[in-house]
Amino acid sequence: MCKDEKTIKDLIIGRRVGFYKVRGEIGCGTFSRVKLAFHALTKDKVALKVLDKTRLDSQAQRLLSKEISSMECLQHPNVVCLYEVMEKPSRLYLVLEYAGGGDLHNRLSTQGKLSENACKITFAQILSAIKYMHNINVIHRDLKAENVLFTSSGCIKVADFGFSTQVSNRNDALDTFCGSPPYAAPELFRDECYLGASVDVWAMGVLLFFMVTGTMPFRAETMGKLRRCVIECEYTLPPWVPGPCQRLIRGILKEAPADRYAVDQMLGCDWLLPVQFPWTLVPPEPASPLQGLLDSERRDLEEEVEEEVRGLLEELGFTGPQGGTLVLISFSFFFNAGTTASR
Repeated sequence: MCKDEKTIKDLIIGRRVGFYKVRGEIGCGTFSRVKLAFHALTKDKVALKVLDKTRLDSQAQRLLSKEISSMECLQHPNVVCLYEVMEKPSRLYLVLEYAGGGDLHNRLSTQGKLSENACKITFAQILSAIKYMHNINVIHRDLKAENVLFTSSGCIKVADFGFSTQVSNRNDALDTFCGSPPYAAPELFRDECYLGASVDVWAMGVLLFFMVTGTMPFRAETMGKLRRCVIECEYTLPPWVPGPCQRLIRGILKEAPADRYAVDQMLGCDWLLPVQFPWTLVPPEPASPLQGLLDSERRDLEEEVEEEVRGLLEELGFTGPQGGTLVLISFSFFFNAGTTASR
């Protein structure tokens, strides 16, 4: 079988999507499956999120649109990168950065609580990601240990933006209950409108408690009992947790959103003072050949489209001042604004 015939066969039976060769499944959700794949040219591993469009109701479509919109504007070393989006008649593919070190929940469940130093390094990177997101008005709304991933070198990557949303400013009130109940803030259980940043901050407090103690702060046999525990802020910190860390957790897990530590307060707390943010903590990730290739392809495409438009305008008699060549100012802005299917 020749190379072209093999490629066609792989495309037909689903072993290949575009330039990506698909391997085994590494996760699944209600509407999606996540597969390991690698780029045929660069050999970079990626996580390929496969969505069955026929199973997406209107609410799922809205959430997916928000997920893609949020991820398209996120570029941070502690946030999983969305490389590109591809579409077929019945499938949608999100090509995501691959983090091969597993997730925080699995690590805590199998190995127990983290050492204090590991907690600081992990929490500092999560905090760095959340600060960046909130600064550009992106709210995660589903921060939990399952969505905190490790790369093979130990770098933290915040993932899964399926419940994320973009707000015009951080004082915009939201009203949709999102996320996992054990990480949900009291105002969510009270069915109140809420500020997204405060909900993310609360979830960070739950995460920190989990990392430091190996157990969740709010546990109950029924949803009703869990709701009461969260609303009343009923939790007990073991006495062996270091004092500065206890103060940080208590500063975050406050019933009233306005009383909770802000992100900048967390950055300056005693417990994290020895920690330098964010990249003296772990070895920097090597530059991705795939990202470079995709950026180059995008620039080439923009230049081709711009040249084509320039030629059409000149044929119509549009020229620059004094008959000179027309300059298309900020054309890439319009190109990007009209493109949602690729990065």
